[in-house]
Amino acid sequence: MKNTLRKALLGRELSPGTWLQIGHPASAEILARAGFDWVCVDLEHGGIDIETMTDIFRALDAGGCVPVARLPMNDPVWIHRALDAGAQGLVIPMVKTAEEAERAVREAKYPPRGVRGFGFCRANTYGVDFSVYAAGANDEIAMILQIEHIDAIENLDGILEVNGVDCLFIGPVDLSGSMGIVGQLDHPDMAAVLEKFRDACSRHGVAAGTYIVTPDELSIRTAIDEGYTLLGLGIDSGYLFEGAKKALENVKIS
Repeated sequence: MKNTLRKALLGRELSPGTWLQIGHPASAEILARAGFDWVCVDLEHGGIDIETMTDIFRALDAGGCVPVARLPMNDPVWIHRALDAGAQGLVIPMVKTAEEAERAVREAKYPPRGVRGFGFCRANTYGVDFSVYAAGANDEIAMILQIEHIDAIENLDGILEVNGVDCLFIGPVDLSGSMGIVGQLDHPDMAAVLEKFRDACSRHGVAAGTYIVTPDELSIRTAIDEGYTLLGLGIDSGYLFEGAKKALENVKIS
């Protein structure tokens, strides 16, 4: 298996990556050079279009980093276009039911497992590697579903039983909002729900992922101790802001 991200997910091995919202390949080059296993291009909340996403994938590929796309929605057009552009992993937002999970996997897989259409595209080197790519894509694409609504928590077992779901990635802020405690991530009800999430992933042998807004040593160690193996560590804009802020603070104390 060439996709190191999917290999890590299936083995429930630690895989650190980060989020990218700055729509320029330079940001991708810097993050790849830093050594992240994967970088997720945020098409849901970022202002990145398909063409820019493709250029970012090129930069990530050149840096030996797995390109991932977080899509705006569970939509076949977005799934197909991101994969054809070279995404090796997809993050599907707001999955609430087993039916929605099955739809995402089906659209991402070629027949007979799914309904993804065949065609010349960047992913198969514009047809040069068509046969090789088509034969292996179903085993290489990492499918990561976001659990970010209380309805999804109630349907975890069904979602986890869908063939082709490689990882469930918790979306804590949206989840807290659906519970009427938006942003209260330390609320007892939130803690109970997150424990239920982790237990379900563990029982089904599926990797659990989480996003760490401020990836300091304590928060990372806590996430690992809780059983998360896919770690989204911060975001490019956050690294830029924090680095700049720290430099200015150093001026003030000098």
